[in-house]
Amino acid sequence: MTTQTAAFEIVELTPAYAAVAAALHQTGFEECWDETAICDLLAVPGAFGLLAFVPQGNLFKGETIVSDMPLGFVLVQTVLDEAEINTIVVDAKARRHGVGNVLMQGVFARLQNQASTRLLLEVAIDNAAAIALYRKLGFAEIGRRRGYYRRKDRPAVDALVMERV
Repeated sequence: MTTQTAAFEIVELTPAYAAVAAALHQTGFEECWDETAICDLLAVPGAFGLLAFVPQGNLFKGETIVSDMPLGFVLVQTVLDEAEINTIVVDAKARRHGVGNVLMQGVFARLQNQASTRLLLEVAIDNAAAIALYRKLGFAEIGRRRGYYRRKDRPAVDALVMERV
């Protein structure tokens, strides 16, 4: 599956891209996943991921890209008719350019083909941009996990548990 959207493409996240995904994960989380963790998650039955990148030679934010530039990825776990987003991250330099929205649309399309009826995710309560995107995409808050996201130099923050049916 390859989708062209403006200046970037969405491809299947495979173990071949684990190093890229691990580097991206470091840009969005203090407790980040390494290549092994990403490969382990992709190996779980029902798991899949999508990777967004700007291909070499394309324009992004007015600049010609010299080599493929990763922008973000999403990793999803499915069980029967239910799915959960294990993680989604968009590199800081690519935020507010539609990458997260396109990744989520890719997830929705994939889940529709699998007849999933419920999608869950967790998001830090201080991530206003992500919460706004999820609400725009039809997610609603169904719970909260106290102190779920630990921070190195700051207090832990709660996670909102959100659902889209």
